Amino acid sequence: MASLFLSGCMTLTGDYRIEAQDENGQNLLPKVKLVAQGRGLTTTKISLCRTFPKATIRVYDLHTNEEIKGQSPRKCR
Repeated sequence: MASLFLSGCMTLTGDYRIEAQDENGQNLLPKVKLVAQGRGLTTTKISLCRTFPKATIRVYDLHTNEEIKGQSPRKCR
């Protein structure tokens, strides 16, 4: 039970690139590079979903360009 509690409180660290995509996979902000650090990632995803309620949010490691599987993709509701 303790491990479940700890995993829910995990703090993200690192630098991330975030994209909001439409239903066809097209970037909704093609001329903007969105970057977040650590905990700012959650705030950025929430803001994008408020702006684009039908978007899919994808999160990539800024340095390796690999998609972050635990955070991406996320469908806005």
